[in-house]
Amino acid sequence: MRTKYKVKTKAVFNGQPIGSTIELDEKTARKYESLKYLEIIEEVKPKAKKSTSATKKPSQKTSAKKETKKDEE
Repeated sequence: MRTKYKVKTKAVFNGQPIGSTIELDEKTARKYESLKYLEIIEEVKPKAKKSTSATKKPSQKTSAKKETKKDEE
């Protein structure tokens, strides 16, 4: 997976005005930074994926409370 960088434009770049902040892949960012069109601000870290857990079963305590309520009625 390619590394993404947040860059600030120093010239009109891909229709973006001067001073705008955009995200580019590493190869493109390094190339245009060497030509003085961009300034690399920071590396964008990929967001952590949330793991999906199995469906939770109701605990014994809650089902015990329900049974006592039924008994009282």
